[in-house]
Amino acid sequence: MTFAFLCAILLSVGLLASAQNIQIQALPPTVSYGENDLVIVCSITNPSQLNAVFFIQLQRNSSTTFETVVSVADGTTPPLQWKDTQLQGRASATGNVDSPNTAQLRLTIVKDRVMCPSDFKMYMCRMLGISSNGSETVTQETSPIIISYIALPTVIELPRVKIIGENFDTPNRTFPVGTAFTLTCQGEIGSDQINTIRWCAQRANEMMFTGLPQTPIHSEASPSGCQYTRSSTITYNLTSQDTFTKFLCESGDTGLCGTGTAIQYVNISTSG
Repeated sequence: MTFAFLCAILLSVGLLASAQNIQIQALPPTVSYGENDLVIVCSITNPSQLNAVFFIQLQRNSSTTFETVVSVADGTTPPLQWKDTQLQGRASATGNVDSPNTAQLRLTIVKDRVMCPSDFKMYMCRMLGISSNGSETVTQETSPIIISYIALPTVIELPRVKIIGENFDTPNRTFPVGTAFTLTCQGEIGSDQINTIRWCAQRANEMMFTGLPQTPIHSEASPSGCQYTRSSTITYNLTSQDTFTKFLCESGDTGLCGTGTAIQYVNISTSG
């Protein structure tokens, strides 16, 4: 039976199996961007209900429909056929339809070749086979799944200092006691737009950083690839205790100061 003939059957025959025989899995279910490979597997769930599998397709959504990325089929040379040639240049695929017990199709994009957010779309699997009694053509597709991801922030700018009442940032880092100034930090906050940038400080006589009580002013989060970015500004009044105070701004923290995946510092001293 030729592959073209099988495709004609797929287009003309409805869903004839009584149970779902194909499934789709993302491994892991949620991808840590930059840390995990993106792996999608189409596999047969009820091989005993099938006499043969003719082909398996992996599809992902485009702007209006689902398009085949790669397929594995009986009667084609080679059995693996790529449709998305751009993705083929940075991904690999394995699969077979030798028997219902082993039939599967696996797509792997290694972590440093994953494109975000374009690879994190909806995917689905399709199959064509023959029922175990040999009398029914089985055409099935999975429900689409969305490949979800988490992206941790890695880039944040050095804090900018501006004296209250002045129009421009100052390069100075030493000020008289009583000086009021703003500190502004801008950078990535991760893949969740509700995340913010936090501020901590450590004075000369303190052993660790502690969170500042000032309420920051946060800008709206802006999408940038897999990340969102925003700025954060606090107002600080220099006291006699700030002989040498180190400030940090960070994002991607675990709740403790200094645990951010993106972090920058600025040192402020009193003069006189």
